[in-house]
Amino acid sequence: MAGRIEGGLGTQLNPFGPQWPTARAGEAPSIGEQIQQTLFGKPKPAILDPAAFPQVAEQLKLLHKYKKKLAVMAGDKEDDYDIQLADGGNAMIDQAGTIFVGAKLLALCKEKPEVLVGALAHEIGHRPKRWGSYRVRRQLTREEIEYICRHEETRADLFAGKALAEMGMSCEPLVQFLESVEDKPHPEYFPAKVRGEIIRDAHAGRAYQATARRTIFPGFDRMTSPKGHLGEY
Repeated sequence: MAGRIEGGLGTQLNPFGPQWPTARAGEAPSIGEQIQQTLFGKPKPAILDPAAFPQVAEQLKLLHKYKKKLAVMAGDKEDDYDIQLADGGNAMIDQAGTIFVGAKLLALCKEKPEVLVGALAHEIGHRPKRWGSYRVRRQLTREEIEYICRHEETRADLFAGKALAEMGMSCEPLVQFLESVEDKPHPEYFPAKVRGEIIRDAHAGRAYQATARRTIFPGFDRMTSPKGHLGEY
């Protein structure tokens, strides 16, 4: 019997983002650990068996296909990331690079591959493992954490815009989706309209570069572009 996907996303600030952690007692953790915990340390959703949800099988297949390409574009290896079908309507990434994609999100965006690929690109754009290199130990203030996280979310949005351009996809469905789910201000993110402009600008710049590269150096483009990458052999 196929798994049942109940309800919708409702109104929520960000369909692919973190929640604030509780403060850690004792010795101040490294700056990298504090940011990892804030951005990627939220409770993980329940894992679902993909076999029980055939209605989103094609969407999962799509994400696995683009994971290879996006990891290469980010400068990482394909096996640095894993995709798990999860309960709920969000997407999130943990410190180990596991990306949890909610069945409700896949069902809602069944006809919107640009949203799904954009969400996946946003998560991969965080590159959570890199924060392990920030080893200086100092307790960050709340304001500092909010500033760094806002910068980090912007980096992920920029990567999503660039990635969609490289894949030959429009960024407008993703921008419209973000605007449709934002319901209130939050210190960690710029407003959805600002995020939309960030994604659009990144998309436009990368689309121009990609078009020029494909036109002037077609052979080079075929060998090196993320869109043509087939994954690890």
